[in-house]
Amino acid sequence: MLPFETGTRYTRVAIALHWLIALLVVIQVGWGFWMLGIPKQPPGFRADAFNLHKSIGMTIFALMAIRLAWRAVHRPPALPPMATWQARLAHVNHGLLYAALLLQPLVGYLGSEVSGYPVKYFGVMLPSWAGKHPELKDFLSGVHLVIAWTIVVLVVLHLAGAIKHAVVDRDRLLARMGVGRA
Repeated sequence: MLPFETGTRYTRVAIALHWLIALLVVIQVGWGFWMLGIPKQPPGFRADAFNLHKSIGMTIFALMAIRLAWRAVHRPPALPPMATWQARLAHVNHGLLYAALLLQPLVGYLGSEVSGYPVKYFGVMLPSWAGKHPELKDFLSGVHLVIAWTIVVLVVLHLAGAIKHAVVDRDRLLARMGVGRA
């Protein structure tokens, strides 16, 4: 039997979604912090950078929704033996990461919707429904920034745990997500 059939690894779909979302999140965080430094005038390049950021964010939201739906009907493989506090920390970190990766695009979309600028998804104009609300836009921008830093911290914790399991524990935990042998 293949590792995917024995329950020692996530399904191929779950693995593909994990790595695709991880790649997009790394790109999105880097792009998001970089684009803040783009001058507001002339507006063309900055608007294009923000629209790409919005499009990637909405894509991450859709992929996370698919991932949650997939996870709801496909149980994850069991964790290898480890201290209870480590297993709890892993579950809490994953839960917070899932929540942040769903909340962040929603906050970004709502902030864009109330900014007075059109929201585009890879060039396709989405219907506007909220109107311009500068105070709400500023608040949502602040929330968006806090969630961005939260995602950075959660990803660093996730990576630190993965490195610990690969280098210190050597317990093949990473094989569950397609890295190495199960």
